[in-house]
Amino acid sequence: MGFRSLGELVRRFRLIHLAPVLAFLALSAWAFDSPVGTSPDDDYHLASIWCANDARTDLCAPDPVRGDEWRLLLPGIAKAPCYVADVTASAGCQEWVSDPVPANGTDHGNWAGAYPPVYYATMNLFASTDIQTSALVMRLVNVGLFVAFTTALAVLLPLALRVPLIAGWTIAMVPLSGYLIASNNPGSWALIGVGGSWLAALGWFRSSGARSWALGALTVVGVVLAAGARTDAAVYSILGLAIASFLAFERSRAFALKLILPAALIIVAAVLFRTSGYAAVAEGGLSGGVPDARDPLGVLAFNLISIPQLWTGVFGSWGLGWRMEVWPGFAMVEFAALVVFIGLAALGFRVMPLRKAVMVVALVATLYVLPVYVLTVGESVVGENVQPRYILPLVVVLAGLVLFTRTERPLTPGPWHIIPAILLLTGANAIALYINLRRYVTGFDVEQLSLESGAEWWWSGSPVGPTVLVLFGTVAFAATVAVLGSAWLRAGTLNR
Repeated sequence: MGFRSLGELVRRFRLIHLAPVLAFLALSAWAFDSPVGTSPDDDYHLASIWCANDARTDLCAPDPVRGDEWRLLLPGIAKAPCYVADVTASAGCQEWVSDPVPANGTDHGNWAGAYPPVYYATMNLFASTDIQTSALVMRLVNVGLFVAFTTALAVLLPLALRVPLIAGWTIAMVPLSGYLIASNNPGSWALIGVGGSWLAALGWFRSSGARSWALGALTVVGVVLAAGARTDAAVYSILGLAIASFLAFERSRAFALKLILPAALIIVAAVLFRTSGYAAVAEGGLSGGVPDARDPLGVLAFNLISIPQLWTGVFGSWGLGWRMEVWPGFAMVEFAALVVFIGLAALGFRVMPLRKAVMVVALVATLYVLPVYVLTVGESVVGENVQPRYILPLVVVLAGLVLFTRTERPLTPGPWHIIPAILLLTGANAIALYINLRRYVTGFDVEQLSLESGAEWWWSGSPVGPTVLVLFGTVAFAATVAVLGSAWLRAGTLNR
């Protein structure tokens, strides 16, 4: 019986079954690709994580001198990293105390309630006095969460919805999505939740029985992830639920009953939005650190013609990390990632029923109007305050939406869609991994091919060096997209 069962497993095995493991390995390379504190505003987010549980005074303690708005933190996370303001500075300037105690005061954290608390409270479970190890564990937890959530959706969704899920994520992954998912930034959960919950909701509407209830549960998980991490993600999750409801709409009692779930989740997301301090952005925009007395019409005009810079920033026209500078070599990343996105998304325009067309137009308009409004109301211009990562979840939704079909038959690409896409995405991901590591291993003032040459920073105790990490991440990513691409080709062939 055992041999027969083993033989049956072998016969049923497909390469696609390796995709979750390969995806985890590929994204794990991003988790190790930068030191602690590199994702935007990590001084705030790491402080908020370490201080999310008042009972853990070994990690974060009240400041007895300066009052409730201040906390005492472990050294290394209470302020911006030393390398942030200078792209020629490596992460070797960081120093870590072997037995740290909360001693560095700061008033820069979420104890004032600016962000929803769910992400910080969950990540606090993995916090310890070993800051580097804790940060890496949190990054890997986020990667595992993404892979588990997406795999569960892929198993449960109808075949026609797997293409918008998997292909949509793939064409929007390089470089910003991969970097952000494997970071300590709450944007990781925002991206995972928004990018998956709208399809989970659509599957909830389009399936029945136990499968439908499982997809309903995943919808709840996705919305809680998003709305519990960032204020804007609460709004985005509401938009995703609205898109799913509109696409699935039918005049029936069954649909009306199923509509109760997204309606209830919209209320949950709205409550999390309203109780967050950043809800005021809807009225006053983002204006911190910009000059006064700007011409409002001039600001509006500049933003109207410059918003596409935010869109292309998703694909590499902006660097990664705090300051999002344009990094050398990222032009090739941007070119390759944009070609793949446009080329494969164009497949979706072959199938454009009215409801899909309406939602695509509405989502593109949102991606344009929303940042224009937030920037202009705050008297800011593109390049200030609003970054590509803020709109990234909606770009992922757009990628899936354009690949959506109303029928049970998924879009069918040809080899000349898939093969160039695999090569371009693999190359773009490899370049992004390499350049991101170069930024922190030596800074951009070192022009050597080998990352080990003149290295000033690397993870202490790591059995492999930075070059091996890039090679590992490149091979794992190439295998992931090759397996997914071949599965998409095979599905298309079977449905012809």
